[in-house]
Amino acid sequence: MTRHRTTILVSCAAVALSILGAGGYVVLKDPDLAVETIRLDGFTGAPTLRSPVGEGTSRPVDGFEQLIGELRSGGAAEDWYVAGVGVDFGPRAWLLTDPVLEDFDGDGTAGTILEELRALEGTEVTLGVRYGSEEDAARDGVGVFTVNGVQFRDADGGPAPWEDPEARREADREEVSAAAEGAVGEGSRATAVERDEEGGPGWSVLVRGADGQDYEVILDVSAGIEDVRPHD
Repeated sequence: MTRHRTTILVSCAAVALSILGAGGYVVLKDPDLAVETIRLDGFTGAPTLRSPVGEGTSRPVDGFEQLIGELRSGGAAEDWYVAGVGVDFGPRAWLLTDPVLEDFDGDGTAGTILEELRALEGTEVTLGVRYGSEEDAARDGVGVFTVNGVQFRDADGGPAPWEDPEARREADREEVSAAAEGAVGEGSRATAVERDEEGGPGWSVLVRGADGQDYEVILDVSAGIEDVRPHD
């Protein structure tokens, strides 16, 4: 009885192997046969920023996230991106005043922020970043606090460089003229300085550039550049 049962089990196993072998043969012989990919769930990677586009990584670091990727310019002074995420180095008006903070590109010399960023453009950078508050829905991108390990702004809640209380001191006409000429370029000359009544507290300065073109320069009360545009 036991021998008969063993014979039956061996026969069934042989039949099963034959069927599996035939199925494998069909798959190998039919290259057009579509075989669905097996999906594996449950694997997670490092935490990322909200919907980053392009290549790059991020992870939590000391109260803010670390964003790693290639630094790219969007064209305007204030438009910068890492891994497709807009990164905020400050408002355009402040950046155009050529502030100098640190040697972010590591060449041994601290240039203006825009000079430092342009030297880093196209290279991989590591930024310590934070998002704006949930209520600040209009804020696009993330605020930058460190660049390649070098502090860009205070991470403990202090004012941003462009929010320096000393910078809000009201400038006089000579300071405003000098700032406007500097915004237009070397060899320029201010031809008229007026308070900007339409745009709120601030200044409007007409400047004749070295190329003979006239420009209107809009400044805030402390001579911070807000806009530079050709003037007819």
